[in-house]
Amino acid sequence: MEKTPSAPDLNQPKTGLTTWQKIRLGTIGALVVLWIVFLLQNTEQTQVAFLWFTFATSRILLLLGTLLVGAIFGAFVTYRLCVRNRKSQPKPPTFS
Repeated sequence: MEKTPSAPDLNQPKTGLTTWQKIRLGTIGALVVLWIVFLLQNTEQTQVAFLWFTFATSRILLLLGTLLVGAIFGAFVTYRLCVRNRKSQPKPPTFS
């Protein structure tokens, strides 16, 4: 006797993306494309003066460096906030 599926099996994991995941993926993709266009429009050389350093560099490298520093700083702050919130949560009681 062959079993025919009449209703979706609730034990099976869902496959595919939800609507919000698709929206988020589309938004991230659009932002990446806009960022690449922005970088490609800013390829000329520029003078940079920082503290006692003065040097000439491409704006694209300056923008990528700024993005990298911001991403590292954001990841560090997020990590610190997660660690602080994890420590402040009450621990469940242990039964021995």
